[in-house]
Amino acid sequence: MNEFESSYIEEPSLQFGGGEAKDPRVGLSKYGPRTPSGEGENMVVNVGLIGSSRSIGQVEQLFEEMRTRILRSGDPERWNPPFPGIGPDSPFKFSISLQKRWREVITGQETRIIKETDNRQTRYEKTLQFIENKVRLLYQRETPPDVIVVALPEEVKDACIPPHQKAGKIQSQTSDLRSRVKLAGMQEKIPTQLIRPKTLAGGADVQDRAEVAWNIAVAIRYKASRGHPWKLAHLESDTCYAGISFYVERGQKRKTKASMAQVFLETGESFILRGDPVDNKESGPGNNHLSESDAEDLVDSIIEQYARIKGHHPERLVLHKTSNYWSDEREGFLRAAERVGVRKLDFITIRERSPVRMFTEGEYPVLRGTMLSSPNQKEHYLYTKGFIPELSTYPGLRVPKPITIKPDESVCDTPIQEITEEILAFTKLDWNTSDFCKKLPVTIQVSRAVGKILSESKARDLAVDPHYYYYM
Repeated sequence: MNEFESSYIEEPSLQFGGGEAKDPRVGLSKYGPRTPSGEGENMVVNVGLIGSSRSIGQVEQLFEEMRTRILRSGDPERWNPPFPGIGPDSPFKFSISLQKRWREVITGQETRIIKETDNRQTRYEKTLQFIENKVRLLYQRETPPDVIVVALPEEVKDACIPPHQKAGKIQSQTSDLRSRVKLAGMQEKIPTQLIRPKTLAGGADVQDRAEVAWNIAVAIRYKASRGHPWKLAHLESDTCYAGISFYVERGQKRKTKASMAQVFLETGESFILRGDPVDNKESGPGNNHLSESDAEDLVDSIIEQYARIKGHHPERLVLHKTSNYWSDEREGFLRAAERVGVRKLDFITIRERSPVRMFTEGEYPVLRGTMLSSPNQKEHYLYTKGFIPELSTYPGLRVPKPITIKPDESVCDTPIQEITEEILAFTKLDWNTSDFCKKLPVTIQVSRAVGKILSESKARDLAVDPHYYYYM
């Protein structure tokens, strides 16, 4: 009887300012973040604030607390370290500057206008109108801020969310407030950071204060420096990695599907490209595909952008997608890559769900990095979540499930062990959090998140900026 094969992939290392570590929090605490200049001098981040006088005061209080060490509410754990603080003597090597000229208040009168509007859709649009106008005003300052923090007032949030909606997302039938705020910042070339009222208020059912500080510090440092705080320590050079995703444009009577690509280089740089509208009758998970010409055009754009940054074409191209590769689609990708002499190609399907489970007899689940391969070797199941030896625990609430990795049978020049090593490594490049890892590689996870922003009808009229820090 044929059986599954099991193997284990070692935890990838990350490169920080002065050394390597496997845990982002350990690396930042010991070596500090990577900087565009390579120098470790303290950076002053000018932060603009949008919110009510109360919510702005709560953000200022949070930043004041972040100037010093913030202990965990429970006993310190290896996987749950205290926040080290920010400032010239902090390993983060940045300070926050708050000035009144970078403050735009959602006034009491504006709040009343929002609350007294009968129609919820109109309340939502009024809220967006006020926020977008204030982003524009901050940009028009003689010296605009480096990052804008939007702290929506509790009463405005309540006015925009239906009573039956449990989730904290503020959206209408045709738009999402977070996505629109990101687009407003991108339009003015200022990255934005949204902080929920619940996060500022604190309490038993929200993240620990030290956890909040860790994640906000990482995100603001990245957005302000326009440079990634860490990168993978070991990744094949002259390789272009791209995650291809699809999204449906909002606000259209006839829903128009479009494609986009999130591209990563071994230097740690990443960029975003938007493809053309896709004429595809089949849709849904596992059923998103490009025509031959659309596939060719998208890979043309990926390779051209790579060449602009690196000065030459890649030796190897790796494509990640959540659906299988159809013949026409495959031919388009191949034609674009072969035209410029790309020597090695790997087309990989990655899905969040899998049909297999693995259980242990002990207290903890399987190790992160455990891989099961089907008897015919056509599919592989990788545990990107699980027990993490570096943390001596499993930092999760539910039994972890593996992701499915399926190399294309026609186009895959690299051994599966190397493919899965790269995929595991890419679960550690989300610079919007200090978490040890995510379940999906950023090639898939980030392209999905960016697709939600590009799906806004307003995005159709904007030139898409390739930098990820505008979208996170």
